[in-house]
Amino acid sequence: MSLLEAKTYIYIDVSNIRHACLWSCGFNLNFIKLYSYLKEKYPNVQEVRYYEGVSSSDKKKLKHFRFLSEKIGYKICSLTRKGYVEPPRYETFECKNCKFPNKVKVLSESIKLKSNVDVYLTSDLLECAARAKEPINVVILSCDGDYAEAIKAALRLSPDSCVTVLATPMTETNNCLSVRLKHLSRELNRDNYKLSNINNIRDYVSQPPRERLED
Repeated sequence: MSLLEAKTYIYIDVSNIRHACLWSCGFNLNFIKLYSYLKEKYPNVQEVRYYEGVSSSDKKKLKHFRFLSEKIGYKICSLTRKGYVEPPRYETFECKNCKFPNKVKVLSESIKLKSNVDVYLTSDLLECAARAKEPINVVILSCDGDYAEAIKAALRLSPDSCVTVLATPMTETNNCLSVRLKHLSRELNRDNYKLSNINNIRDYVSQPPRERLED
């Protein structure tokens, strides 16, 4: 049995891959088209898991999650975003004339939101690998190098399985891909780990900037 025929589990780090596609490749992901592409590419898909943080007051996004779940077929895996204060940042500059050091605020205090969906995704990935009784096919959409150790652990748990990371390419400018994911190709068997360029399928998964996802 080929890995394309094997049970396939897909994990999407939504904020990461959305930002990477826009920043590195210049296109917006259409998650409806993406779902259709993944289902066609991998005939034996068991789940397409959609990981994204959300504020409990964000009614629009919660409605969007319901749409993706009920109408498209995604398994929504969300965590509540928690706010924390990013303190102001100062730098000291020396006056060219008087040589007196001047402390200048270069970044104001701001509120940051964080949901740690990467931990959620990693936990689900390792549980899936541990439960596998036969080789499985895992697809991760992310450029985050924090998944490198999780990928190695998953392949230790299920040695004959395959993990494919679908990410943006590494470029000199606007690069989002972690070198840790790229260097995994040196550590792991190429039959078990593949790093694929999502820009190669942009015609199948992109949307015009003003197109609404529900359309």
